[in-house]
This record gives sequence, C-alpha cells and structure tokens, in this order.
Amino acid sequence: MSTADLRYPRRTLWADYVRAAIGVVLCGTPLLLLEVDPWVAFFLAGGFLLFALFLVRTALRHRTRYLLAPDSLCADGPAGTLVEWARLDRLKLSYYSTKRDRADGWMQLSIGSAGGRVVKVDSSLEGFHDIVERAARAAEAGGVSLSESTRVNLRAMSIAVADREELA
Repeated sequence: MSTADLRYPRRTLWADYVRAAIGVVLCGTPLLLLEVDPWVAFFLAGGFLLFALFLVRTALRHRTRYLLAPDSLCADGPAGTLVEWARLDRLKLSYYSTKRDRADGWMQLSIGSAGGRVVKVDSSLEGFHDIVERAARAAEAGGVSLSESTRVNLRAMSIAVADREELA
C-alpha cells in the first residue's frame, strides 16, 4: 500500500469560509458602527468570537493535509501530529445528526497513539472511509476497547470489528 495524500474538498472549505465571514460581519459590524445595549453587545461579541474561531479552524483545515501510510496517519499542517497504527490506543467514531430523524449528518473520527495528540477528522475529508477502516483494523489488532456507539457507527459504515469477548 502506498501513501495517500488526503485533503478536505475545496468546495467544503470555501462554503465554511463564507459562513464564517458572514457570521463575523453580522456580529462585528453592529459592535463597530452602532451604540448597542451592553447585553446585546455581550451576545454579539460571543457570536463574533465563535465565528472568528470557526474561521481559524477552517483555515487550519485548509492548510492541513493527511498522509495515510501503511504504518501511520500524519496530519501535516500547522497543528500536525502523527498516529502510529501499531501504537494506536484510542479510537472514537461519533455520528452527529442534523435532522431529528437522524437521516442526515456527519461522522467524526478521533484517534491517537501513545504519546501523541489526538487527530480528529470528519466525514467530509476525502478518503475518510479508508482512514476509519485502517484505524479499526489497528484497534482490533492492538486490543483497543471500543465504545458501543463507536461499534454501531463502524457497522453503519460496513466495517466489522470483532468484540473483545469474541477474540478470547
């Protein structure tokens, strides 16, 4: 297996940039141009801060590429780190629904290896399924315990992982 160079799609990133910019402008403009009530200013400043943080997060995602190798996953960017599959010690796959009937949403994978920071990627990343599959195999091989919700989400992606009781 060769190394795969994975990135978030430009279309997704630009949509996030637009959302963040609109939020920063809508929350920041009244603070700069109008005399607003202190309580209103508090909420506008909170919104401004949240949208500004979202803008920074989007810029970090834009500058980060993920290198999926046979023995590791490297987040190469400003907040980069390395997850070694042989030393994988945590894996969590979460589903976040955008509709009440859970018909639409996204998944987020959190993985880490001993001594390293956690890498979080979501399902809009190109090659997300490949990363999840490789992480699940590494977790299975290393005996990493998985929560029931992680197991359910892996099954939803058609990735089977044996229970620890089945392995014994």
